[in-house]
Amino acid sequence: MGRKAWFYRQLLSYMPVFFIVISFVFFVFFQMLGEQSRQGAIQANETMIHQAMRSVDNSLKAIDQMLVQELLFNPDMSGFFNHEDQDNVYLNMQAVKAMKQFKVSNPLVDSMVLVRTQDEFVLSTSSSFNLPDYADYDFLKPYLGQVNSEAEWSSMRNFREFSFNSMQHVVTLVRDAPFVTHGKGVIAVNIKVDAIHNMIQGMVNPDVSFIHMKDTQGQSMLSGTSMAESGELVSKTISPYTGWVYEGGLTQGRVVGIVSQLYNIWFIVGLLMCLAGVVWIVLVTRRNYKPIEAIVSRIHHYSQSKTSALIHNSKQDEFAFIESALESMLEQASSFQQQHREDLLLRRAYLFQQLMEGQYPSHMEQWNEQRDVMGLPDLSESQIVNVIEIDKYPLFCEQYPQQDQYLIKFALKSVVQEIAAGQETSVWTEWISASKLGVMAMADQDAVQHVVTLLEQTRQWVEQHLKLTITVGIGEKTERYTDIPDSYEQARTALKYKMILGENRIIHYTQVSGEERGHAFDFLNLIRSMAQSFRLGNRDWQEKYNALIHNIGQNMLDRDGVVNLVDYMVYSLGREMSCMAKEFQDLWLTEGQPALRNALQSSDTLEQLEQEFGEALSTLYDSMLALMEGRNHADTIQKVRLFMEQNSSNPDLSLNYLSERFNMNWKTLSKLFREETGQKFVDYLIELRMNHARKLLEETLLPVQDIATEVGYSNAISFGRMFKKLMGMSPGDYREQAAYKQQNYGN
Repeated sequence: MGRKAWFYRQLLSYMPVFFIVISFVFFVFFQMLGEQSRQGAIQANETMIHQAMRSVDNSLKAIDQMLVQELLFNPDMSGFFNHEDQDNVYLNMQAVKAMKQFKVSNPLVDSMVLVRTQDEFVLSTSSSFNLPDYADYDFLKPYLGQVNSEAEWSSMRNFREFSFNSMQHVVTLVRDAPFVTHGKGVIAVNIKVDAIHNMIQGMVNPDVSFIHMKDTQGQSMLSGTSMAESGELVSKTISPYTGWVYEGGLTQGRVVGIVSQLYNIWFIVGLLMCLAGVVWIVLVTRRNYKPIEAIVSRIHHYSQSKTSALIHNSKQDEFAFIESALESMLEQASSFQQQHREDLLLRRAYLFQQLMEGQYPSHMEQWNEQRDVMGLPDLSESQIVNVIEIDKYPLFCEQYPQQDQYLIKFALKSVVQEIAAGQETSVWTEWISASKLGVMAMADQDAVQHVVTLLEQTRQWVEQHLKLTITVGIGEKTERYTDIPDSYEQARTALKYKMILGENRIIHYTQVSGEERGHAFDFLNLIRSMAQSFRLGNRDWQEKYNALIHNIGQNMLDRDGVVNLVDYMVYSLGREMSCMAKEFQDLWLTEGQPALRNALQSSDTLEQLEQEFGEALSTLYDSMLALMEGRNHADTIQKVRLFMEQNSSNPDLSLNYLSERFNMNWKTLSKLFREETGQKFVDYLIELRMNHARKLLEETLLPVQDIATEVGYSNAISFGRMFKKLMGMSPGDYREQAAYKQQNYGN
């Protein structure tokens, strides 16, 4: 017991302060836990208002997008603006029906109105008006004289259509109509502010938090915001789409305020008690330090006189233990240094990625603090960002095991650095993805060409020694370090044109940024026509496919545009095959679609895509023909289709006419025709005649009356009505549009 007297004295000396501090720490812990819960509530409130903002914005965007689709594809909407006959009851009823259907599809929509500027005619779901007599004329008037105006949501305003209606708070979207040919009128969509309020009300617990909305003019858009006056405003955000302000906060009651004040008082008391505890510990330590000092002195004296003896002594005493501890610390220090070097490489790669994405640094001083320690480049100098991509990367992964892949990638990175060192060009290289190497090179006044030479030498060396090829995208020279992300994005954009320009080359962003590019939607009609020919077994699908690939090659589409076109081609083929018999659908799902997807994924260039995709289509086509030949009635239907193509101008062409010619019952012929083609006889005949009419409109100057006769219509009015129903425009408008496209793209 006597040996441990000093131990017990030490223990009892610190025990009072231990209990005092620990007791208070427990209290402070629970207080801080409450504060943390409050911070969590604040974060939840911020998330809530962002979610509310996204919910409202997405709903409004959906209404805007659906309105654009209605203006583009709904003939009833476009027909209203293309005619000036106010007494056309049928046209007006169809327009009203379209508006009501639009309201049903969008529950938020309260009302909408069509305004035709030619004859100042207004049509709503309730009635029709002359424009100056319409109740909302003052609001619509500024939009009537604008051309190509951008659609945007208005601020909150008062609106009522009739004098006996109650005044309502609404926000309004106004768009030019028709969408393509601006200036014929406008369409306005009104949404009740109360509907928006009800949509976000379910996200809020009024006992805990609140949301307050303001429009661009600072008007409050939500009713029942009294809680915001008694609560604490903690978060605020502005919608990038509407410009509306969303404010949120916590509902703060009396009890919460008292607890918050007590928290501050107890926190101050805790600091004072901690300070008292520190003073107590210092006093006790000074009193008990003398015995410890004596022990340390004796150990020091012992270490000077007995070191050699203890090293060889088998008995491990305190001194030997200290020595072994020091050796262990040295080993750990060496291990930590190795780990530090490895971590340094990872940190450099991470900083490179952040720099490319524009997330670091916020100022040059922050960068310079890390520059000397980690060997980073000087961002005060101009830089050029380049991206090197390994061509045919899936094949590269198949040819080499993973260890060899790492070795080849290390060699590629080292080659860039060595060639740059030989040209006295400072570069920073990091792998930014499995197949892409980022290269940031310093570029002074004369170093831009050196960078191009460096990359060209790298490309040639890789092609000669590594048995693979690379394609390089080069961004533009930066003047400030904040422009580095733009140069990086330009290099990545240049690489996307590898599919059109080819691989194993250097692509400058300036080379592709100024090129005249086609648009994906210019090819949609050709894709649909090719898919229809493919389904019908017509061999002209190959010519249309070759024409499509040729047109893509003539237009500067990047990889994303080409992939979107191919995806649409697969979608169109799938839609056409879904109309055929079950065995053809099974053939598409099990063989055709997977083969086309694999061809797209394995193609890096347009040439590869043309070959592999074409082979997959040919294989699928041959399998379809084999199935068609195996069906007993396939040959008969093929002859019927051939006869229809040769005699489409015959106005008497019908099921009865064909059944007499081919000696079949007309019902049987109709059933077999639909099984083989996936279309009704009437739809197929109309499509055949309209395709012939489109070709005559594009390639000849025949009058519309003569074209109607050529395609089997004795009445030009019936022909024009059917053509407009299918094509969305009159024959004359179609001819003008075709001539315009031919003139522009031909030049």
